[in-house]
Amino acid sequence: MKKIYSILSVLFFAWIVCSCQSEDKLLGENMGYLRLAVGTTASVSTKGTVPANYNPKQLYVEIKNVAGTIVESTENYEEWEGKQFKLKAGAYTITASSYGFDGNASGVNIPYYKGSTQVTVEKGKEMTADIICKLANVKVTVNFDASFINSFKSAVVLIESKVAGISGQNLMMGVENKPVYFPEGDLKATITVINKAGKANTLSQDFTKVKARDHYILNYKVSDSGSAGDITVNVDETEKEYTYGITVPIISSTQLEVTSANAWSNFAFLEGKIASIKEGVELDPAYMKFEYKTESAAEWSECSATKEGDSFKATLKGLTPATSYSYRLSYDKAGDNYTSDAKSFTTEVAKALPNGNMDGWYKSGSTWYANTDVSNFFWDSSNPGTTTGIAETFVNINPTLGNTSTVHTAGGKSAELKSHGIEVFGIKKFAAASLYSGRFNDLVSTDGAKIDFGQSFTTRPTQLKGWFQYSTGAIDWCGANQPANTVAKGDQDLWSAYIVLTTGTYQLNNTDMAGTSKDFAKLLADDTDNFVVAYGALPDAQCVTSSAWKEFTIDLVYKNLEKKPTHIIVVFSSSKYGDYFTGSTSSLLYLDDLELIYGDNPQVK
Repeated sequence: MKKIYSILSVLFFAWIVCSCQSEDKLLGENMGYLRLAVGTTASVSTKGTVPANYNPKQLYVEIKNVAGTIVESTENYEEWEGKQFKLKAGAYTITASSYGFDGNASGVNIPYYKGSTQVTVEKGKEMTADIICKLANVKVTVNFDASFINSFKSAVVLIESKVAGISGQNLMMGVENKPVYFPEGDLKATITVINKAGKANTLSQDFTKVKARDHYILNYKVSDSGSAGDITVNVDETEKEYTYGITVPIISSTQLEVTSANAWSNFAFLEGKIASIKEGVELDPAYMKFEYKTESAAEWSECSATKEGDSFKATLKGLTPATSYSYRLSYDKAGDNYTSDAKSFTTEVAKALPNGNMDGWYKSGSTWYANTDVSNFFWDSSNPGTTTGIAETFVNINPTLGNTSTVHTAGGKSAELKSHGIEVFGIKKFAAASLYSGRFNDLVSTDGAKIDFGQSFTTRPTQLKGWFQYSTGAIDWCGANQPANTVAKGDQDLWSAYIVLTTGTYQLNNTDMAGTSKDFAKLLADDTDNFVVAYGALPDAQCVTSSAWKEFTIDLVYKNLEKKPTHIIVVFSSSKYGDYFTGSTSSLLYLDDLELIYGDNPQVK
């Protein structure tokens, strides 16, 4: 081991005889002379950052008297070579250190040395003092043996100090790494390697009770397992040398990992992968499987996994809504057994439509609402447009009402939606009956209304089902802004139903349909739009007359199977184009037993 130290030799002596003054005069002045002689030195720093031109052999030297006053100093000892100092007899402290840096930083080839001594100058006596400058910071050397270099594509060792504010130092395989230095304090070495298969592996080693003069030599070699060992300690008068042989696996041991779980109400999409695999090991995909259980269960159930690219996937069905599950990826073939760490997921709540049976109704003022009470508000309708404000005086019709005589489930109620032709102050308007999740916002003069669509909803159903009866006639009202190529007077009227899962609410102004209406089918297909999560509408062919109760089903189509909604929009209308003031005054729709279905095979666009 290379010894690194400095010896500052200081020679004090009383100058007894000189050509120009007598011994008696010198002694009478109680004075002496100081001459400094410096041997081989190395340097230590004296300021918090490392100067660009830092030279450890440039020594800062100072002489202090007993009062702590600096009587002599220099930034470069070479300036004192051969110089004499006349000093009063007494005690002095002499210190030496590298100029420009105090060791409180990390960096390459920045050793920090310092030393001091005390000496007493006595009248008429010759004194000699030696200062030994020792390493005052911590040295770290990193080596990679040949087998290590041949086994990895790349490797980098990050040396970090536990001292606050000290930068870490990276030492890379394949380049010449010079020693790095840190202030006194505990260290951490983290090596990150990329093996020949392109897999990354990381191994960390902590070093505690690190002191000044410690030299940590980190020799990295290859092994089948990662560990630190082979510690030897050699001590000499200047440094304590610690040599670590740190073994790093050429390739990680075979490990499986679960990467994601997309949990719906009664099923979940699982995904996992082979995180690492040892050379010579081959895993047969046919023997890969997922295991799962409720978190309280003792036994695991299993489901076969399908390989897709570098991933393994499975769909767990038959799960219980609002339940926490543990899951893991496993492999078992002919004694080769591997199992990933378990992770958990929680299935979504299978939330029902509030008042889906249409049995709950309450009245506020002249307006009827399809909710059990105001505190459980979910459904609104066109009723406020014909029963509030001036309309209450001159119209006061509730197009949407609860009905007890025409019901699908005996003893309950249904929703009755009846289209009307209305005249106020000679102004004639068509008013389709509607039922929707949201709130009636406001009237727009006598021309129409603003509707806020959407209620909070965070789960993912796959269908909307319900029952209906419908009778109608030819369209006898057609609005001035009716879109072309849709319907005209004399055409048979249709009812309509659709459902949208969204990431927010939206407002419709039926006096400005071009500016505020949304084409949810187009938004579903638009990959840049983030509003629609899923959408479904009942086809026109099914929105026709039926004198008996008939079941309908609307399939929700999802933009993707990962995104979750924040709101739900459900809309029913007795006249499909009622927003455009178009329809038949003969249209009468009954709805009952509305239900969200949580299937295990969602449709995706």
